[in-house]
Amino acid sequence: MMMRQATPEERKKFYAEEWNKRDVPDFILHTLSLREFGFDLDGTGPSHRYFQFTTLEQLEDFMRHRAPYSAFASVALYERPSMREGWQKAELVFDIDAKDLPVKTCGCPKGQVCEKCLQEAKKVAMEFAETLRSDLGIRKINFVYSGRGFHIRVNDEAVMGLEQNERGQLVNYITGAVIPSDLTMALGYSKIFRERAARTLENLDEGAILNAVKAKQVAARLVAEKNNVLAAIRSGRMEQISGKGIGQTSISRLMETLARLNSEFTDGKVTIDTKRILRLPSSLHSGASMRCMVVKDMEKFSPDEAVPKFVREGR
Repeated sequence: MMMRQATPEERKKFYAEEWNKRDVPDFILHTLSLREFGFDLDGTGPSHRYFQFTTLEQLEDFMRHRAPYSAFASVALYERPSMREGWQKAELVFDIDAKDLPVKTCGCPKGQVCEKCLQEAKKVAMEFAETLRSDLGIRKINFVYSGRGFHIRVNDEAVMGLEQNERGQLVNYITGAVIPSDLTMALGYSKIFRERAARTLENLDEGAILNAVKAKQVAARLVAEKNNVLAAIRSGRMEQISGKGIGQTSISRLMETLARLNSEFTDGKVTIDTKRILRLPSSLHSGASMRCMVVKDMEKFSPDEAVPKFVREGR
C-alpha cells in the first residue's frame, strides 16, 4: 500500500471529477445547517473555521472551487454554528488511527501505516462497536474510514447529550483502560477488560513484556507460558498465573501496562471533546491520497475501496 501527499492539481482533479455530494452521509446531510465546517486549504492545518452551509449545494460549490487539502465537520450541533454558539448535542466518536496503535504486529514504526495495521485498526473498531451494541444497547453507529484509520460515529440520542466526564467514563469502559476490582466477574466491565487485556498481551513481544514487569526472568516465564497466561486472563483465574512462579508484583505491573496500552487504542481526547471537528466523509485525505468514506460493511471493507482515481491512473 502506497500513501503519499496529493498535489494541488490532483486535489482539483478529485473535486472536479470524483467528489460527489451524494457521498455526504445522511447523518451529516440531515443536520447540515447545524454543523460547523472547517478547512485546511493548503496543508498547514484547519485554520479556516466557523463555516456554515445551509444547503448541500453551498457545500458543493465550496468544495469544487476551493479543492481543500482537508475538509472537516463538527461532531456537535449548534443553533449558530458560524459562531459556534448554542451547543445542542454532539455525536459520540472514537478515533482509531492505524499509525498511532500502541501495539503493532506488522513491524512498521509508530507514525507509519501499512495494510496490516489498517486491518488491526479495523478489528479494534469492530470490537468497540460490538461493545457499544451489546453492553450499552446503542444502535445508531456509523463507521468511517478516515484515510489512515477509522472513526466510530454514534448518533444515538441516548449518548449525544453526554458531558465530557461521562464520555471519559465511556472511553475507559469501551477500551478496557481501568483494572476492575473483581476480574472474575463473567459479565459487564470485568469481562470487557479481560478481553482487551488478553488481546493486547497476545501481540506484545518479549521486550515490551520486560518493560512492563521489570524482571528478565519473569518476562521469559510470561513469554514461555503466554498461552496459559492468556487463558487465565480471559477466564479471570489470575491465581493460575501466580501458580507459574510469577509474583503478584509482576502481575500487577503487567496488568497496569495492559490497561495503559488499552487506553491508547483510541484517542480519548477526541471522544470527550464535544466541539471536535472530524474529517468530512466524502472528502480527500490529501496527506495520504485516500478518500474519507462511510463504510457500509466493515467485515468486507478494504482500503483499496478508498483509493481515488488519480492514484489508480498514476500506478
